[in-house]
Amino acid sequence: MPNNKPVAERLRFTLRQLEIFAAVARTGQVRRAADVLHLSQAAVSQAIAELADALGVALFERHGREIQPTVAARQLLALAIEPMDALAQLPERLAPSPGGSAVLSGTIRLAASSTIARYVLPAGLARVRQRHPQLNIRVFSGNSAQAEARVANLDADIGLIEGPPQRDDLDIAHWHTDTLQVIAPPGYDIEAIELAHLDRHAWVAREPGSGTRAVFEQNLALAGYTAPPAHLIIDDSGAIVRAVAHGAGLACVSGLAAEQASASNPIQFVALAGLSLARPLWRLHRASTASSTSLLKRFEAELDATLDRPTKLKS
Repeated sequence: MPNNKPVAERLRFTLRQLEIFAAVARTGQVRRAADVLHLSQAAVSQAIAELADALGVALFERHGREIQPTVAARQLLALAIEPMDALAQLPERLAPSPGGSAVLSGTIRLAASSTIARYVLPAGLARVRQRHPQLNIRVFSGNSAQAEARVANLDADIGLIEGPPQRDDLDIAHWHTDTLQVIAPPGYDIEAIELAHLDRHAWVAREPGSGTRAVFEQNLALAGYTAPPAHLIIDDSGAIVRAVAHGAGLACVSGLAAEQASASNPIQFVALAGLSLARPLWRLHRASTASSTSLLKRFEAELDATLDRPTKLKS
């Protein structure tokens, strides 16, 4: 029902109520928001009710066991994110810090696809930790689909994947660009490899859900060719390179993985004319509160500034 109190009297709500509202809006569940915010479900429900009363609008509608944000709630979320983020940064902006740069503190949970976790992140994360010893970082490694699921389920704060992204409930942005590389065993007749007849060769591939596999198959399809069947499936790029080096067949892996693993594994690099194997790497997150969004933005900037970019990784 409409709130008939004067505007000046009823527009009294807190930043914490907005944070709780944002968490419920993004998770779609009071229970999940309560878990994320370490509050009771009753406290979350009360904060939402008080905010709705202060604004004089309905914020959520129940459909069975699910709740959906109203049009007013979606408008509020869009309008509130920027000022919430600015307010959350006030303590760190006002606090004195040695050397003129604020020290990051807190916990970052990062979900990364395995190639990024193994070949791209280690040096950069080590340097971030050296500059910010109060920052705790936990990395979850898996394939791209698993990394997306962790972020969507709020089990990770940020995701870095080889893509292509499959979900529409995450904030997704281009991060860097990598190049895939087809490899062959030593002594293999690479002159006999033709795009139109890739199925004449044995192939080693990543598992379904892998960004590397998805990009390879999509780029083949865009070029008008059929992806060859996988005869051996391994969920680790380094292990694939080792298998190819021992004669298991051809494979398409990240150029980063191929370059580093080839130092100790004899393989051949195969050029397939007419096939583009460049691929974007994606950054995604689904922040639950304004304060975590602020920390994530600063962490992302620090990581990008300190990351050792391998030769094949281009901004």
